[in-house]
Amino acid sequence: MQRILSIDYLRGLMALSVLIYHFVSWSLGVPSSDTILARLGIYAVSLFYVISGIALYQIYADTRWSIKNIGIFAIKRFFRIAPVYWLATASIILLAVITLPPFTPDWLAYFSNFFLIFGFYDPATYVPTGGWSIGNEVVFYFTFPILIILARYRWLFFSVLCLILALYAYFAFVALTPENTLAKQWATYVNPLNQLFLFALGIGAAWARRKIEITQRAAAAALIFSVFIFIMYPAKGDLITLVTGIERLVFTFCCGGACFSLLYLRPSFPNFIDKPLRFLGDTSYSIYLLHGVISKYSLTYLYPLLSNDSPVIKCLFLFIFVLPCTILVSHFIYRHLEKPMIDAGKRAEIYLTNKNNETLNKVPA
Repeated sequence: MQRILSIDYLRGLMALSVLIYHFVSWSLGVPSSDTILARLGIYAVSLFYVISGIALYQIYADTRWSIKNIGIFAIKRFFRIAPVYWLATASIILLAVITLPPFTPDWLAYFSNFFLIFGFYDPATYVPTGGWSIGNEVVFYFTFPILIILARYRWLFFSVLCLILALYAYFAFVALTPENTLAKQWATYVNPLNQLFLFALGIGAAWARRKIEITQRAAAAALIFSVFIFIMYPAKGDLITLVTGIERLVFTFCCGGACFSLLYLRPSFPNFIDKPLRFLGDTSYSIYLLHGVISKYSLTYLYPLLSNDSPVIKCLFLFIFVLPCTILVSHFIYRHLEKPMIDAGKRAEIYLTNKNNETLNKVPA
């Protein structure tokens, strides 16, 4: 499958947006919902889900789903997400062991994080920063074969998509309330049922790309419109206003519209722009999961050496020192852990496919 560079660019930029949002929140305070940074801090992860749905549909749209193929899909996804998640989780646990004596381990949380099953029963028990979204992603993988099979039947898929949208609206208008802060309702917000529509929206966007042709100019206009509404739509106060009520639907469909538009666009940038964007796209997963780890270690052991705990100094420390360290470490982890494990998953797929073919060839006609 040919990579869609515009989607890769978006994934990398969103990972960087999450990093910047966290660095500002941890030093200067959580930005208000009327700022672009606050909106990106929330909806960058939403875009990850949409992108995931798009990417998986592009790969598996024509797959004939069997028990064997479901197993291969599960193995490849495990190789894709587990190693870096394990590294981030183990690093946070190690820091807790060192800095929080007497240390009381939460064995159930650690077990569920290492086996990536916490999203099914308690998605708020993630260990690394941002880990909740990975728990949700694993839940979505279990729904994916069903959703992609349904996508072959237009009206059935549309009906299921409407049901998932209704569930999404339930969280936006009922389960979450603007009277309380997002922090106080975090466990409800990170429920995978509150995020599933975003993943399904990505599948729907990729499906529609196969059926609908629009011009590059129309796609660019739709992208500009989506970005404009995302930036300018009035919302202020606590972050909860971004994920409740009509605002939730507006910002969600801005994300969906942007991704759908990018499926049609084939941007051509000079190398000095293209290479950094490709780099961010490749390392986005490591950047997303490891920036919290590197920040915690740096703030624990290096930042106190500055003997100045002002918010501005902390912010400068995060951006001048921790950000470059995060980029370098993420690149190293991508090359020496993430990419080799992705390749191992592909080799496992080839091995299992060939083994199955050999078995079939031995069956007498």
